[in-house]
Amino acid sequence: MGLAPPGGARVTEPVLLAAAVLFWLPAAARTRHRLDDPGRCLYLFLAAPLLDLPAVGMVAAGHTVAGIAMIVGMLPVGIAAAAVTWSWVNREEREALAGPAGHPGGGDLLVR
Repeated sequence: MGLAPPGGARVTEPVLLAAAVLFWLPAAARTRHRLDDPGRCLYLFLAAPLLDLPAVGMVAAGHTVAGIAMIVGMLPVGIAAAAVTWSWVNREEREALAGPAGHPGGGDLLVR
């Protein structure tokens, strides 16, 4: 049994490319649709295991090489999630160290 996609590569490859672009838009594009930092972290960290589920199914079905290739192909999602989180933590730290001058309301952020 082959793993050829139904409809051939002429149909599935453009569909997969469009799906990939739509997936990365909320996380990476600098548009009005971009998520804020907590939203991007949650989006990417939730997407990573969900995208690996079909690959685990492939491995369980006996298509080990194809499943591992899919898992390796999803590594950029995990790396991007870690990078977004690290960037967000560093930005929050810089803003906290800047003190009241770095915040529009002034004063201590913990006391309201």
